[in-house]
Amino acid sequence: MAPVIVPKTPGSKASSQPTSTEGEEGAENEAGGVPWNAIIKTGYIVLFSVISAVVLFVVYLYVTADRGDVADEVQLNQGNEIQTRIEQSETGEKYIKWIPAKNSATMEGFKVKVHHVLWGKVRGKDERGDIIESDRPFVNVFLELANRSGNKFHFKSWYGNVFTAENGASRTAQISDDEKQQYEPILFDDLADLKWWTPSKTFEPLEEGTDSIVFDVPEDFDPKQVEFLFLDLPGEAVTRDGAGKPMGGSYRFKIPRSMIQGL
Repeated sequence: MAPVIVPKTPGSKASSQPTSTEGEEGAENEAGGVPWNAIIKTGYIVLFSVISAVVLFVVYLYVTADRGDVADEVQLNQGNEIQTRIEQSETGEKYIKWIPAKNSATMEGFKVKVHHVLWGKVRGKDERGDIIESDRPFVNVFLELANRSGNKFHFKSWYGNVFTAENGASRTAQISDDEKQQYEPILFDDLADLKWWTPSKTFEPLEEGTDSIVFDVPEDFDPKQVEFLFLDLPGEAVTRDGAGKPMGGSYRFKIPRSMIQGL
């Protein structure tokens, strides 16, 4: 990218004959002397142009550089601290309550319960309504939702969505096994509908519903070796009507292997 050249004042042009007054700076030009002022001025212009070009080139390299996907992945879930919370609850450093999955968790009157976990292929409908399934098994979590208050709640599914915490950090649903292997949710582009999935919904008082999430795991993942799964669901998926901002915190569940179907 070339440095910007500022145009001259409109209508100005060089005079046809040089003029000079004896005793003024630059008079040496007319006498055939060395034009030091012109040389110095030109040197400054060239130096400034070179420096500008170098700075612009460095900025260009920084903007267009491919810095990989790792930073993006870290930033995506920078608000999630599932491993830290597991360790804090184990060491007693901080009181973190992981609700046994056979029970429900309620915040501000909005209740969430893990109905069951399925280890198996993901089945759903495509845009034409045909049943399709994944080519390999994943961890499918099925949830029961309920409004147990007199207020309305606006809900946005944990499947396929990224939420923003009050401090600006991005969060998604997360799951971890008891070996502290962490797994992220996965979104299927060719699925228009998924079992139990509720993309968004306004829950009237005492109204119930469902939701589902699919978590990506390695192909060699063996659920039979898992004793517990730890599930973290961002509270930002739920907004009480009139509150002005989503809830914070998390719905946290400790899921025993006995609740995993398809083993």
